[in-house]
Amino acid sequence: MIASILVICTGNICRSPVAERLLAQLFPRITVHSAGLNACEEMAADHEMIILAEEKGIVLTDHRSKKFTPATGLEYDLILVMEAKQAEVINDQYPQLSGKCHLLTHWNGRADIPDPYRKSKELYRITFHRLMDATKAWKKASLF
Repeated sequence: MIASILVICTGNICRSPVAERLLAQLFPRITVHSAGLNACEEMAADHEMIILAEEKGIVLTDHRSKKFTPATGLEYDLILVMEAKQAEVINDQYPQLSGKCHLLTHWNGRADIPDPYRKSKELYRITFHRLMDATKAWKKASLF
């Protein structure tokens, strides 16, 4: 049974914080946190993502980034990443985590979710909607 999920992206300020909050809403009995493979500790969520999240009733203003560590990964039952290359990094560098690492889009196409950081507002919006679709697909799969 899955009791905890760790969502990972690059910097833990755009994609993974949104996915964390979306999954936490969909699965209120599951512990959900996020981290970044290259995160600087204690950074606030990206301003554009905060605005998009607020439009959907999601609060990101209290988010502070955390750097992923293999020890952190061991604490969670499921690890969800945004891009295939992130899964490759985890599987190659931390083989003890490989069985529980999957793309966030595992249930809806297995495509990478692009990093919108410092790109167009349109890419932020597209990314946000892809995060919503991917998290809803996990709920629809009803695995836990």
